[in-house]
Amino acid sequence: MTLGILLGYVALLLFVTVFSARFLKRSSGDYFLASRGIGSFMLLMSIFGTTMTAFALVGSTGRSFSKGIGVYGLMASWSAIIHSACFFLIGARVWALGKKHGYVTQLGFFRDRFRSDGLVLCLFPVMVSFVLIYILMGVVGSGRVIEALTPETFAEADAKTAVVVQELPAKFAIPGSWKDRLSYDAATKTLTLTGSIHPKRRGELFKMAGGPPTLAWKQTVGQLIQKAPRGAVPYAVGMGFICLVVLLYVFFGGMRATAWANTLQTIVFIVMGVIAFLVITSKLGGAAEATQKLLGSPMADRATRGGGQLHKLQFLTYCFIPLSVGMFPHLFQHWLTAKKGSSFKLTVWAHPLCIAVTWVPCILVGIWAAAELPATTNVNSVLGIMVAKHSNEVLSGLIGAGILAAIMSSMDSQFLCLGSLFTNDIVVRYGKRFGLGDVSDRSKVMIGRAFVLVMVLVAFLIGLAEPGGVFPMGVWCFTGFASLFPIVFAAIYWRRANKQGAIAAVITVAALWLYFLKDALKGEFLIGGMMPVTIVIGASTLALVVVTLVTPPPPRDLVDKFFPKRVDQT
Repeated sequence: MTLGILLGYVALLLFVTVFSARFLKRSSGDYFLASRGIGSFMLLMSIFGTTMTAFALVGSTGRSFSKGIGVYGLMASWSAIIHSACFFLIGARVWALGKKHGYVTQLGFFRDRFRSDGLVLCLFPVMVSFVLIYILMGVVGSGRVIEALTPETFAEADAKTAVVVQELPAKFAIPGSWKDRLSYDAATKTLTLTGSIHPKRRGELFKMAGGPPTLAWKQTVGQLIQKAPRGAVPYAVGMGFICLVVLLYVFFGGMRATAWANTLQTIVFIVMGVIAFLVITSKLGGAAEATQKLLGSPMADRATRGGGQLHKLQFLTYCFIPLSVGMFPHLFQHWLTAKKGSSFKLTVWAHPLCIAVTWVPCILVGIWAAAELPATTNVNSVLGIMVAKHSNEVLSGLIGAGILAAIMSSMDSQFLCLGSLFTNDIVVRYGKRFGLGDVSDRSKVMIGRAFVLVMVLVAFLIGLAEPGGVFPMGVWCFTGFASLFPIVFAAIYWRRANKQGAIAAVITVAALWLYFLKDALKGEFLIGGMMPVTIVIGASTLALVVVTLVTPPPPRDLVDKFFPKRVDQT
């Protein structure tokens, strides 16, 4: 039933996006930017849906499960303030410049602002690498969520799981409904299960004790459930399925389909997220009882105080991470789609409210899960497991659709942005040097699709190895983007900023990001009690400022193109 509902949601999504594709104008401008005609509400839904990724739902739940409630302060509170500030200070200004000069991509803006092909060639591989990690978060998160939501989808009738019973309850009895699946051999003291099993069956197995289950029986049941196959949709299949769905509607509908899809999916995941929270809270006996249960568990200190692992400097320097939104190329592309400058007003004031509605339930579910699930639970599966454990199949399917909606609402923008960057900033710009000649609109779209397909395949192959938790993966990805923020800020607000300084900043970020990568692969780490982003963004800012000041200023005509003339110059 759960899988059927998930498939039904995907079918609805594809219908909406195919319908929106009927309004697609056969031009690369409409494919990549929806002809710059997105209004206030759809802009809010697109931007919020793009920023609320697997990191926000799957990652935050898993992180609060392992590190405690302080995760909300680290990311959500800072993001609520800084994201809106970036939309106001960067997004609206970028839109105005994009409308005036006809920019299609972020790199196109930087090329024109700094009058430098070299800067674009430095930025392109860096941006693609960071976006690829961002996509990887969604790929891994979707695979784990689908797997966690679909136990007993496949019977796996040939599978047999046996555990030795240390102490059989005196009144042990196997009910009729379990006779064909469960057997006990008194001679070998072995309990054997045939087929797959849902973790929520734990309660039914406990009741077979004929009274309050003993500790020994609880341990036996736990071993049986842990060893038995889940019968769920395999992790790799779930990943591949979501990648295929997003590819389909991005390929055939472009930015217009992406905007429609984001609007639908953002509404779905906000509504279903609230429902999931209410259902889980109710099943746990209410928020107060769930919290009391947590406080009475061995996980209390970790869940409420982070086990003493959250330091003041770490909390303070986390504020740099949300600056990453100022350099997300896929978000940059959404800014350019706005119909008019006033369209940003709704996004600026409503975005923090949407963050609270999304993050608070995920964080609370994560800390409550610390008292419900084994500490060894895969952090990427915590949200899916809690939903499957505390809701019926129908609700599980609906809530699961909401979670996948959040994941897909960011992946589509990332897919489209990769195609746009490669097509408009590499192929069109440098194609003539390799004998391609003029590239038609149709060819631009096809080339963009081909590049996206290659990048998604790369992300899928990396995802098979599940390189780590979604949250730390996201933090390191955002560290890279945030460290490039000084470049866009300087491009918009500093007349003196030049290409030499911008290139120096990009090289500095790339070098330090790669240098610290070996530590990041082991998990989140600190430098002198601070987040690594502090060092990287500080170094990039220093490189930008120093190199700019010791090299010639940009030409006067270039400055006049992007900045109003001063009174003393007229």
